[in-house]
Amino acid sequence: MGREEAEIDRLPVDLLAYIFGFIISFTDLAQASSVCRKWKEGVKQSLAQRNSMSFAGWKMDDDSTTRLVRLAYNLKELDISRSRWGCQITDNGLYQISLSNCIGNLTSISLWGMARITDRGVVQLISRATSLQHLNIGGTFVTDESLLAIADSCPHLKVS
Repeated sequence: MGREEAEIDRLPVDLLAYIFGFIISFTDLAQASSVCRKWKEGVKQSLAQRNSMSFAGWKMDDDSTTRLVRLAYNLKELDISRSRWGCQITDNGLYQISLSNCIGNLTSISLWGMARITDRGVVQLISRATSLQHLNIGGTFVTDESLLAIADSCPHLKVS
């Protein structure tokens, strides 16, 4: 007698992606993606469909943040503000995020309270985020160098 397919295995990947789109915990998404290949593809598709992503409240580092942002092709809003756990994102993380496919489509970025970033990371990120309309750099230690880069690179900026 052949192995019967479990009910959950009958769901198409696009339906799994839709379901995974309701999960806000990145830890839960990581666990779901390790269940099987089909679920991993569903998680990837759910991230690709997201318009908004917030890491506020999560303990994130450069690598995990970059990995998630790179999967989010349709991302418009990105919030990587300082969290209560202490954000571990550095200039290297901002550089890696700046290489993501979605960077030119971002209309909103929040870097509020990120003490580990400098002008070097902000300038790199901003130089590629040419569609920005909203930018929050409050609570950072950036200088006039970043402000000049913002003025040069963000012609659509409405709020900063």
